[in-house]
Amino acid sequence: MPFRSFALLVVCALAMAASAQTIREPAAATALEIQQCVQQNFPDDSMVQTVKMVSVDRMGVERVLEAEMWWQKNQDTRLSNVLMTFDNPPELRGASVLIIEKKPQNDMFMFLPELGKTRRITSQMVQGNMMGTDYSYEDFQRMQGLLSGIESKRLPDETIAERKAFVTESAPAEGSSEYSLIRSWIDQETCVPLQVEFFSKDSAEPVKRMTMKHASVTKETTGFMPREIAMKDLRTETATTIVIEKLQVSVPIERKRFSQSELERQGRFGGTSTH
Repeated sequence: MPFRSFALLVVCALAMAASAQTIREPAAATALEIQQCVQQNFPDDSMVQTVKMVSVDRMGVERVLEAEMWWQKNQDTRLSNVLMTFDNPPELRGASVLIIEKKPQNDMFMFLPELGKTRRITSQMVQGNMMGTDYSYEDFQRMQGLLSGIESKRLPDETIAERKAFVTESAPAEGSSEYSLIRSWIDQETCVPLQVEFFSKDSAEPVKRMTMKHASVTKETTGFMPREIAMKDLRTETATTIVIEKLQVSVPIERKRFSQSELERQGRFGGTSTH
C-alpha cells in the first residue's frame, strides 16, 4: 500500500476514534443513544483520581475532604468496581467506600476507622449522605456510571450555560431510588452532563441539583471528563463540590484491591496506591 494511502487510513481511523464520544446527528439521536454516549466517556479499563470535596453549610462554613479513588472495569463481566479512600480530615483517614457493580443491585461496603471493621451499606443507608457530604451513596454510584440502566425519554433540546444540550428524563422504578424523576441536560458536543436535577415524589420542584462546569472538562485519551462537579441540596441550602485534582486513565490496578478483606486491611494500615 502506498505511504500516502496508509497515512490517510491512519488519519481517518484517528478521526473516528476522536469522535467516538460525540453524536454525529444530534437531531435524530434517541435517549438511549445519548445515554450510551455519556457512558462512552468512561475508560474501558481503569482510572485513578485524586479528589477534593468541599462542603459548605448554609452558614458558609467549609469542610474539606481529600480522597483517592480507584475505578476498574472487569474485562470479563464488563461490570465496574469503585473504591474511594479518604486521607483527610484526620478523623476520616483510612475511611473507605467500596462499590462492586452487580445486577440487579450493586454491593456496597464501607470501612470506618472508629469501628475497625467493614460494614455493608444497606438499601436503607444508600439514601444517606456519604461521609457528611451532599452526595448520597446513590448519587455517587450514578456519578460513577454504576446506575445507568434506567430507561429514559428525550425532551426538547435547550441551551444551558451557552451550550447546546440534549434534555432527557428518567423515572427510576418505585422503591429502587430516593428519587421519582431525574432530568439531565447533556452537552451535545462532549456528552458530559452539564446539569442534573433530582425530584422526589412529594415535590414538584427539584430537591437536588448537580452541575458541571464546561470550562473544567478535559479531553482524555478515552473521552471527555469533568474536573469540577457541584451538588446542591435545595432543601438544606448546602452544597458539596468535587474537584478532581489528578486523573490517570488505563492505570494497572490489582483486582484484589476491590475486596472486603483488602478494604479492611488498607483502612487499618493506611495503605494507598498499588500502581
